[in-house]
Amino acid sequence: MRAQLNQRGLSTPDLHELAPADAGIFREQMLDLTRKNPHAASVHVYDEHEYAAMRLLVTDDGKAGVALKDDEVVSVYAHRDCAYPRAARAMLRHATELGGRRLDCFDTVLPDLYADAGFVPVARLRWNDDYAPDGWDYDRFGAFNGGRPDVVFMAYDRNQVGGTYTPGAGPYVEDYDDGITRARNHR
Repeated sequence: MRAQLNQRGLSTPDLHELAPADAGIFREQMLDLTRKNPHAASVHVYDEHEYAAMRLLVTDDGKAGVALKDDEVVSVYAHRDCAYPRAARAMLRHATELGGRRLDCFDTVLPDLYADAGFVPVARLRWNDDYAPDGWDYDRFGAFNGGRPDVVFMAYDRNQVGGTYTPGAGPYVEDYDDGITRARNHR
């Protein structure tokens, strides 16, 4: 896997697992990213006690990481000044090796990243203004369904590693829990 990613010009850093007592370090990196990234409203930052219950994997400089919440991949981040450019793809593959089987995201640029790691869309939920994340800027996300992107639920398929995302793929569900159920049950 490393050789394939390196041939594509992608970093393949070693990842280090943080102890639950270091969850605040992981959270602070996520918060720092939200302060620097104008699209950060599309990423959920968990509370420290929630991160303490997850597996937290980071690069040696701490500037890139990923969390596993049981079988769900969450909080994938990489700062621009990370020593490992474009490390997210390798981190996602590592997360699947550790049992990451599902995730969800807004239908912006992230589904493309996740599809490359083998995640396929299994459901989608229409945008609802009532659940817009704090700080959501409809103009900033205007290229994505007028600033109201669907939520895409994706499940890991080892036969789709290196795949591509087709915008709009996945059947609509009525609520968020239905999307999670479809992702969990995907085989």
